[in-house]
Amino acid sequence: MSHSAWPTDKSKTSSTGASNAYRFGNVFRTLTKGLKSSYTASTSSSNAPSTLSSQPGDGRTTKVSGLDMDVILARIGRSSANEDRIAAADLIADAISRTAISKSIVEIWYTAQDMLLPTNSLDVRRAGLNLLNTCIVYDADEDSASVNRLVYYRTLVEYPLGEDFDMQLKAFKALTKDGRELPVLGPSESPMVLILSTWLRVIFRDATLARSAAKPAGQNMGGDSESKPLPSEENLHNLCSYIINIFKFNFYAFDEKDIISLLKDILNICRRTSNKKDIIEGIVMINTLTVYGNLPLSMLEQSIETLCGASSVVPELFNSCWDAILHLVNSHLANNTIVALYNILREPENVRGRSAMKGAIVFLQKLLEHEPGQTKTYNLTVNSVMRSYNTVMTIRDNIQIDLAVCSSMKRLMLNNETYSLMTYEDYKSPDSPLVVIAQSAKHAVLPTPGVEMTAWEDDKHPANSIRHLLQKILEGLRASYQCGSFNGPPEALIQFFLDVSPHIDEDTANIVVEYYEHEYLCFPSSSGWRENSEVLLDAFYRNQSRSSSLRAKVIRHMKTVYWISKEVCDERAADEFLEKIFKTVRIESDMIILAQVIDFGVVVASLIGIDGFKKLVKTFRECMRAQNQTMSNSTKLNRRTVMDGEDMEIKLSALSMTPPTAVPTVIRPTTSEVSHSQLRAVSPASLPFSQTGVQLNRGPEESKKEKATSSRIIARAFVIMFIHGLERSGEKSAIIYKELLEISSRPSDWDPETIITIYRLLFRIRVNKASRLVLIQPMDMDGLADTVGRFVPNMTPEALNAAVWKYPEPDTILGTPLPERASFYVTVCGNDTKMQLEEKYRSEGDQVIEEYYVNRKRGIASLNMSTWLAIIVQQIKDGTNWEIYSFIVAHLGPQLSNLQLFMASRTEIQWLRSMICDQLTGQLPLLNIPKGVTKADVQVVLVRTMSSIIGYQSFYSKMDQDNIVKAVLVGLMSWERIAASCVHCLLVCSYEFPLSIKKFLSQIFTNFQTKITNSGLSVHILEFLTAMARIPSLTSNFTQDDFKRVFAMSFKYMEHANDLSSSSSATSSNSNKVLSQYLIALAYSVVSTWYLTMRMADRRDLAPFIIRGLLLANGSRTSSTSAYSGGSGPTAQSGPGFSGAMTPNDERSWASVDLISRFTYSDIELKMHTVFSGLGRDRPRSEVVGNIWIHGISIVSIETFVKTGISQVVVRRPTGTTSFNIFPDSRMLPGWADPELLLSGGASLSSTTERPCVDSAPTEDPISANDQLAFLPDYFFTELVAAPEFQSVLAPTLIPNPSDPATVRAISMFDRTPVVEFHKIGIVYIGLNQTCEREILSNSVGSKAYLDFLDGMGMLIRLRGNKQVYTGGLDTEHDIDGEFAYAWSDKITQAIFHCTTLMPSRRLSSDWSPQSGELMYDDESLSNKKRHIGNNYVNIYWNESGKPFNFETIRSQFNFINIVISPHTKAASTFSPSSSSVASSLLGDPAESPFDFYKVRVLVQPSVDASAVFSSPASHLKMVGKKSLPLFVRNLAFNADIFAVVWHALPDDEYLSNWQYRLRQIRNLKDRTNTAIEKATNAAMERARENDLKSD
Repeated sequence: MSHSAWPTDKSKTSSTGASNAYRFGNVFRTLTKGLKSSYTASTSSSNAPSTLSSQPGDGRTTKVSGLDMDVILARIGRSSANEDRIAAADLIADAISRTAISKSIVEIWYTAQDMLLPTNSLDVRRAGLNLLNTCIVYDADEDSASVNRLVYYRTLVEYPLGEDFDMQLKAFKALTKDGRELPVLGPSESPMVLILSTWLRVIFRDATLARSAAKPAGQNMGGDSESKPLPSEENLHNLCSYIINIFKFNFYAFDEKDIISLLKDILNICRRTSNKKDIIEGIVMINTLTVYGNLPLSMLEQSIETLCGASSVVPELFNSCWDAILHLVNSHLANNTIVALYNILREPENVRGRSAMKGAIVFLQKLLEHEPGQTKTYNLTVNSVMRSYNTVMTIRDNIQIDLAVCSSMKRLMLNNETYSLMTYEDYKSPDSPLVVIAQSAKHAVLPTPGVEMTAWEDDKHPANSIRHLLQKILEGLRASYQCGSFNGPPEALIQFFLDVSPHIDEDTANIVVEYYEHEYLCFPSSSGWRENSEVLLDAFYRNQSRSSSLRAKVIRHMKTVYWISKEVCDERAADEFLEKIFKTVRIESDMIILAQVIDFGVVVASLIGIDGFKKLVKTFRECMRAQNQTMSNSTKLNRRTVMDGEDMEIKLSALSMTPPTAVPTVIRPTTSEVSHSQLRAVSPASLPFSQTGVQLNRGPEESKKEKATSSRIIARAFVIMFIHGLERSGEKSAIIYKELLEISSRPSDWDPETIITIYRLLFRIRVNKASRLVLIQPMDMDGLADTVGRFVPNMTPEALNAAVWKYPEPDTILGTPLPERASFYVTVCGNDTKMQLEEKYRSEGDQVIEEYYVNRKRGIASLNMSTWLAIIVQQIKDGTNWEIYSFIVAHLGPQLSNLQLFMASRTEIQWLRSMICDQLTGQLPLLNIPKGVTKADVQVVLVRTMSSIIGYQSFYSKMDQDNIVKAVLVGLMSWERIAASCVHCLLVCSYEFPLSIKKFLSQIFTNFQTKITNSGLSVHILEFLTAMARIPSLTSNFTQDDFKRVFAMSFKYMEHANDLSSSSSATSSNSNKVLSQYLIALAYSVVSTWYLTMRMADRRDLAPFIIRGLLLANGSRTSSTSAYSGGSGPTAQSGPGFSGAMTPNDERSWASVDLISRFTYSDIELKMHTVFSGLGRDRPRSEVVGNIWIHGISIVSIETFVKTGISQVVVRRPTGTTSFNIFPDSRMLPGWADPELLLSGGASLSSTTERPCVDSAPTEDPISANDQLAFLPDYFFTELVAAPEFQSVLAPTLIPNPSDPATVRAISMFDRTPVVEFHKIGIVYIGLNQTCEREILSNSVGSKAYLDFLDGMGMLIRLRGNKQVYTGGLDTEHDIDGEFAYAWSDKITQAIFHCTTLMPSRRLSSDWSPQSGELMYDDESLSNKKRHIGNNYVNIYWNESGKPFNFETIRSQFNFINIVISPHTKAASTFSPSSSSVASSLLGDPAESPFDFYKVRVLVQPSVDASAVFSSPASHLKMVGKKSLPLFVRNLAFNADIFAVVWHALPDDEYLSNWQYRLRQIRNLKDRTNTAIEKATNAAMERARENDLKSD
């Protein structure tokens, strides 16, 4: 046997040889010392070769390196030292391996076998095993080979296992030629299988212990192939490899039980180890048995389990394990292999490991994938695999198992070949692939919103891995369904989508919802429609992680289902279904969805009964409260106030619902009583409210930043439900009213927008005369809104974006149109009528609570407005968030103006009055007022609100009225900002509380005097003084000192106006010019009006004071008081107006002086009349002589009958014209004169036809010098005016030629100039619900209140033939503008009122009747009305339409100012039921109500920039009683007309009063006359010089 015939480990041999050579040299030297024979040893090289010499036949023993073999063998014995024994063994082994020796190798081993005794050292034993291995390898004795091998076998098997097992195994391998040749063993020999099994267990145990010991030292346990293995691990792996070789080459030499025994040991090692190489050996073992033999059937399942586990634990071994499985399924054990894989999954309750199950899952999936294109040797179906998958997940609830199944299913579903294997029956099976996928996804939990990131967010975590795999599967299935390649029933796929509904995307979810819609699964035609609806709701609506669009889609479908169920099912079924929809609304966090659900609830609320309505309201209330409690404390509103202007964002905590663990299956529709055709007939489009929505999530303000909260959404819902109830059910509105009041009573618990949403409704509540509730658009609050910074035209873009509310507000509430008429089902009442209502209602068994009273028999509910008012008053008193507070104070006044709304709330009104009085005196609540608004602005709003409170006059005692005036007076003294509003309020109080005003009048005047320097207040004070002069009850007890105070204030304002006029001329400021001119006009009006108010006895005493004040106010220092100390006029002509140019201020002053002069000694009215004369009518014109003089500021005309002296004297002055007839005493006649002429002349003067005096100039030749003359006009002039000796001082100007045409025209024009102030004011009646120009101008009658107002405005006069009253353009000849008109006049003023109802409105058809249709009027007659109304600067509108007044209703270029009068309460509609409300019957007839007040507002045309100049007392809403209304409005109209005239005249022209204009005409005539005289004088002198020159 050659050496090369056996496989050797060359690398190992070389290393071992080197070490042995080193040892051999040392030992050999030791051995030779004791030998008697000589020998030669070379110590120079450790590799010196040894030589064996053989001398056959000479009888000598074999030599080894010169030594005798026997000697060397002797040294191996026990008596030798260990080093000698080792050296000898190595020497012999080396010699054996080099050449043949004469001795038998087995004999040599007999000699050396005691080296293996356990008592020897390890080195000795290892040397012995090395020698044994050498002997085994080179023992070539063929005759005794079997015996020798048994010897060697016995030695090896009996040798105990130890640290030198590697040498022992090496020898064993050599003995069996590495498993290729097994020794033939006798019966008495130990079976090799037993030996190997024992070795395997022991060595595995040692390896395990060694690995455990290596752990603390940080050594590798053998799992890493790159690290050096432990010796015991190497022994184990070598042993396993040897066993594998044995089976590989000698499989059939073993019994099955032997194979099973060894296989069990190896499989046991695989199960117990974590070392990759250990497992590899087990896999190779199984492969070897499969390929080179037969794997025992009894071990098949364990082997497959091992393969499965190994492939799962060590991914690198998967391919090897998979190859083993392929070998099995391609063998005769194919079906057994499949069954074994099934059993691993279906019977996991035994000792199955999780890894084995995972591997089996994958192998089954691979086998399904491997099947196409292969020869089928086994029975493997999709259904069987799915059943196995389903079973293992059912029995073993483990996320790793689920992950493995999900991964395999993903591969199967996305593989076109395997996907095509899944048949319709597979999907119908209980173990459908879809069921398996759904089962595997049960641990794929989505991340919870709002929860911090944990391990679940790690993509490597099984839960996330399952989620990702499931998403891929879902994408594939969705695509398959959409393209029609899905092999199974659609309902199975839909059910699967529902099973995994928390994980499907939006597209897939939409498929499910659409399938339910198209298949009518939720319609009552399906037997399980309730359950199916619940499925959709649970899967997609109640799962708040879903998108808003998907959830909204489900809600829309559920709405349709509800409407159909309401039509075809009983009421109970519909109500139960409704409860399902609102089941989770309390915890809804998606505001879009909440809005849609609440929107649906709002619509439903209109149709359900009271009990269901109450449940719905309770649900909304609980939802509102529950979600309000989840608000962060940082966003909670301060109980007192919250900084306004900051962006209030209410953040809701993240609420999420746990995905359902089980979803009900789809219940397919079956035969039902209701067919699909019937359902189609009841289409959603035909259902109530199906096409309309309230859109609760989109308010008028909420487009800007609208972060909607549940409280806002539900508040909006309550508002809409209240509006719906007004038209359908009063009790429902009453229930909502109670909820709204409850929310309103705690404003700090809610965000401001929620409260304002509610207030937008409650502050729009009004009632008509029948106490029927009506909602109106906010009006009469532009000034209030502007004061608190919420008027849109005056707001900055930043303020607009930040404001929660602003004005003007939309015509709708949250997009819902306001009801066009008053509610028949809802009335109002108050605490004052509470007891009567309770007694009446309870007698009928109806419901009575604090907030409302319901009479179910009549179907009417009465809302207690006292409760609402008390809530508002409390909030004003305590203060609240600025947005809320500003909204309240801006809206409260207009609502209070509807007096009938709170006419039964005496206590609350008194509380409000008292509270506002307190706050006006400085006791404002703690408010966080934003930038741009001040406390003074807040008090301005309170003062204006007080103007509405005045309307509740009947509630107040004299003390209450005094307190109101006192509070306003305190406000007047405190803030400059509120002074104007206080003056306006005091003016209204002057009409309504005259006694209280009279009490504080001295203080009022004192305050006025301190504010004279306040230019912004001057107009208001002067208007107050002007109006006060026309209220006799206030001035009846005035003393001269009191009058002086008024005149002194007027003079100061004149000076201020003159200064302002001078500054405006320098700056060319039109507003200052208008202001100065208007101030001057008002100041002079105050002087004239108040002067005429005085008694005549007081006028004479105060005249010098007034005249001096007038002249000083305009810069004049001329004394002009002689006329009132016995003189008849100014004492000199050197004063203003007579020494050169006269300024406009001088003109006004002297015109006023003329007025004072006229009325100091008379009290006659100024009238517009023409001067007539009877002189010369029946006599020759030559007997009448007339002259005209200009004397001071007068034109004196005298005509005289020259023979008798009968004369007519006409004095024309700025403030009027006076005529006198003079009859000389008969004793004054000359002797030649006939006394009868005097009598006849007087008779003719009084009876002849009248003719103008200016036409009396002589037309014949002048009187000749030969005619006898008794008197000339000059005589009377000198006697009456000035004696000739004083002519040089007074210097009257005689007009040389009175008949000159220019002079005649000038005097005629002067006579046509009015001597009084004229005003023409339009009065227009607007009937109920009228809005357009045509129907307004068509009114020919008005209400009784309107007619009473007209009677108070003036006196009814006949127009035809009227010459005494100014008519303002009305026809006085043919009744074109009607037969009558209303006019008013005093001593210095005349006014005509163009009343459209008095002007004719001609019908187009004379036979019109109510049944014939709309009443048509002639356009010409309406145009005639508009001609007069349109040309008036000021018009008064009596507005009973119940709608906001539109300035452009009657368009005109000249309508600058409109005064709008509205009843405090709208009249009941003509179509209202005749039966009045219970509240109305208890409160009495509204017509007899003590609250007979009217709302008055002054509106200015937008083109008139009067904001800085004209601010009428009624520029903001004022409440005025019926008795005071005509006087109040008339004064407003006069002042407005004066302002309009001033404004229209400037800047191109100047404003001139009639008196000032007449004065200017006198001055112009005088200047022209003086110029003519000067020219005539110069001409005469020139002629005289010429004559002198000629005479010379």
